[in-house]
Amino acid sequence: MTMFPHPLWHGTSAHLLPLVEEHGLGGRNVMADWRVMEFLQWAFPLLGFDDQNYSDPDYMDLLPIQAAVRGGAAGMNFVYGDVYATGGYDKAAVYAQTAPELLCFVRTVVEVAHRRALTSIRDELANYPQVAEFLNLDPEPVVLKLPPVPMSSLSSEDGGDCPFDMFANGEVGEAMLSHWAFRVDAVIPLSELEVSAVPTEKNSAERHLG
Repeated sequence: MTMFPHPLWHGTSAHLLPLVEEHGLGGRNVMADWRVMEFLQWAFPLLGFDDQNYSDPDYMDLLPIQAAVRGGAAGMNFVYGDVYATGGYDKAAVYAQTAPELLCFVRTVVEVAHRRALTSIRDELANYPQVAEFLNLDPEPVVLKLPPVPMSSLSSEDGGDCPFDMFANGEVGEAMLSHWAFRVDAVIPLSELEVSAVPTEKNSAERHLG
């Protein structure tokens, strides 16, 4: 079995680590279990978003959500529910700040709805208790360093074949590798992952005060 010759990193939320411990990374599609896309597909049309209305102050925040609710990954380089890893810690840390992305989208929809006095959207969260509970938690971004992963378990970000020879032969340096992302088709136990917290304004302040 040929292993990928470089470390890979995955950005997520520490609040999801108990589920990773129970099912393994990649062992459960939590966003499907929590019906996150179902909520977005119900709530988003109520915002009345018009992608031709460039004066909408929420335009840039709502545009990617529109793309998501119209088909998840349609026209994009990812599929919601799959596990993605990147070749650079820094890129994974950036992802972790808003991970999971679908829940970040829910937070945005709820905030926009509040500003637009659409109370029914927040009220509907009562029917999605796991989502509502997550949104009430302070962000705790973490990066997971994956153990060596078989090349057979990796594909490119869009699901195609990876140019593995380029990586195996050392043709890709760390700087270039850090921009790559991969789909990971494997279930990895939490015990095999190295977990590191990503600094936020809140936890950095707490460490300074301590």
